[in-house]
Amino acid sequence: EAVDVMSDLKIITGFPEGTFKPDDTLTRAQAAKILCCVALGVKATDALAGGGSTFSDVPASHWANKYVEYCASKGIVAGVGSGKFNPDGKLTGYAFGKMLLVALGADAASLTGADWDKNTKTQLAEKHLNYGVDVSNNDLSRQNACRLALNALFNGEGADPEGTLGFKSFGVIRTTSGNNAKLYKRPYHKYISAEDGAYWEGTEKSVVASPDWFKKSGAVKGGDLVKQLGVSDINVSQMKIFRNGAAAGKIPEKNDNLHEGKTGYYYCSGAGVQLEFYYAPESDTWTVIHLFYYPALISDVTEARFYADGTPEVEGSVTFENGWTCASNAFKKEDIGNYALVHGMGPKSMNVITSAVEAFPGTVVSGKLDKYDAKKGVTVGGKDYKFPSNLGTEALAKKYLENGGAVGDNVKALISDDGFVIMVWQ
Repeated sequence: EAVDVMSDLKIITGFPEGTFKPDDTLTRAQAAKILCCVALGVKATDALAGGGSTFSDVPASHWANKYVEYCASKGIVAGVGSGKFNPDGKLTGYAFGKMLLVALGADAASLTGADWDKNTKTQLAEKHLNYGVDVSNNDLSRQNACRLALNALFNGEGADPEGTLGFKSFGVIRTTSGNNAKLYKRPYHKYISAEDGAYWEGTEKSVVASPDWFKKSGAVKGGDLVKQLGVSDINVSQMKIFRNGAAAGKIPEKNDNLHEGKTGYYYCSGAGVQLEFYYAPESDTWTVIHLFYYPALISDVTEARFYADGTPEVEGSVTFENGWTCASNAFKKEDIGNYALVHGMGPKSMNVITSAVEAFPGTVVSGKLDKYDAKKGVTVGGKDYKFPSNLGTEALAKKYLENGGAVGDNVKALISDDGFVIMVWQ
């Protein structure tokens, strides 16, 4: 999310070959541009004249000259000695954190001396600027620099990242919604530009699920929940649950705690479904989303094109026979005529599927239908596949024989990532 927003605001950019290199260490020159934008806003930063020569290794011809000159004039950055700045030098989390605090108006004198790093850490925490980043004396990655800068654009005020906040100088408002049906009530942030001539294409940008939210998927039952989440206990008041296609899951008695070894359960999932867990550390709340797979016949595919490093040059999409279209880079033209897995949700009821939200290729296996048990599953090509618990009596996978199929047919079967058969067809 942070990289996405910082890139859209042109505060930090990628490299000519189309990569961002999120794990590369932030350089001192890159930091100077970010700090200018935090202190001034993008437009004022772009308007800086530059051309000074405070440091011999950052001449007027250097791409970061105007950023370094401004930051040096305001005491945000300093040289490394001998009249040099070392623009390609690496920065630690504490070093960038100190610069960031000064750019936001902190007293530089309070961040000097033997305990400068401890004082930096304390002030970052006090202003909530370290949200989502473990700031330390280790090298700071470009993606973590984006996270710190995004926090700074909220002025570091308020601990709750889900509030409506204004960027410092950008005329950009951040709002969130936890009830967008097409996103399955996942954590959802919308950035709305209120500034004329903003860099963004259009007026809105939406980002699903902050990377600071913990997520795990897979079927989870009973006491396995707390083990999978990696916590010792969970209080009912911490939890929210949303389920597609069925009634809400079982919730324990009020004020009950879930913990390892307890026989009761918060949520009992059947096999063949996907559970997504999101955790908001600031409010200490969990959102659990229970998703069913549905089969849909592929009618068309727009294949993605990729750069040499694997990043998409052109995004792909998949269209289904019923008219649903999903953005996806996972499909190829050869998939047309096969079934795929779909998560879908209607705008008014979570039980009515009217639009495709996500699509997954799954695995298509071919072979002889050796065995068919309408209550348990099938054997295709000598291998057994169970039906997931959510496939009712009307599901196509269970109705194959009634639809004219027979044991001994050569069939295709769509298998979910967790090994359950969703669809059988000729």
